[in-house]
Amino acid sequence: MPNDGDMHVTERIYLAEKDILHVELEITAPNILTKPWKTTRIFFRQRARKFDIVEGVCQLGDYREAKDENGHHVFVPVEKTEWGNLVAPK
Repeated sequence: MPNDGDMHVTERIYLAEKDILHVELEITAPNILTKPWKTTRIFFRQRARKFDIVEGVCQLGDYREAKDENGHHVFVPVEKTEWGNLVAPK
């Protein structure tokens, strides 16, 4: 996503209640977004069970880093064959 250096990301992590964790994210990029983009992830601790909070990650191999026609860094889908094998970048 081109941002020309004007992007600002704010992340706030806090306990909303004893067993509730909030992760708030706000992205401001005036040259790309018409208004700030906000989201909140909420995690509930299950004390009766043995669960861990794990990091959510993108599946590896689906995107690669490239540059668009203006020279901005972007992620583009990796080309795959019909059987799901990776096709080498050109």
